Amino acid sequence: MRVTVVIPTFNSMKYVDECVESVLAQTYDDMEIIAYDNESTDGTYEHLLKIKDDRFKVISIPNIYANSFLEAVLDVMGKSTSDYITFISSDDYIHEDYVAGNVKIIETHPEEGINLQSGLIWVDEKGNPQNQRVHSYTSLEEFKEQCLSHCPVNSPTVWYHKSIWPLIMEVREAHKENNLPEIGVGDYDMWCGFADRGIPILPVQGCLGYYYRWNPDQATWKVKKHPVDYDGIIQNYWRKKWSSNE
Repeated sequence: MRVTVVIPTFNSMKYVDECVESVLAQTYDDMEIIAYDNESTDGTYEHLLKIKDDRFKVISIPNIYANSFLEAVLDVMGKSTSDYITFISSDDYIHEDYVAGNVKIIETHPEEGINLQSGLIWVDEKGNPQNQRVHSYTSLEEFKEQCLSHCPVNSPTVWYHKSIWPLIMEVREAHKENNLPEIGVGDYDMWCGFADRGIPILPVQGCLGYYYRWNPDQATWKVKKHPVDYDGIIQNYWRKKWSSNE
């Protein structure tokens, strides 16, 4: 099974070597690795160009969406020929068996085109593990119910099957309805939109080796400090839609 691993970067020199090295060290072979750089000004792009590995390539793309890597999402999903795409944030890193572990679960599942998420391990700025976050639900209806109070998906760990790539923008209905900017909360809206169309994200009850680094420079931190309650806007949109369908 062919896999594309995407590493979005923007002024990522502080952690990018650890991230890239962890991806290059994977025990799974059938994969390509693409670093998408959003016009870094700290030398990240030039630094990545020095990496010599046949599986690895670097692409520079315009930095359009603040605190988001939607540019990379749209580009890779419009061009990739892989079966699955997954994203590793440039300040995070993965265990050497992370890709192989996800592939094993996908290949042993009976349904075709499964989309997958697993737990993640929170680490501090130095990479020291702190705690874990694992989401659990047993049905699509339970997933939708959770969506109305919080985002029940560890977005960094999601594996996107090629069948859903064309829907990535279409399902962000709350963004369209409320003219929300793409600043890093689109994934939450997207999971709700997929659920609305009966497309589940299978939860793995455990961590497969994704290490999520919580630090003040990351995009998520910046979005959480934003004065607009984007999560609330998304929840209200889907609550209204789903209640009207009952």
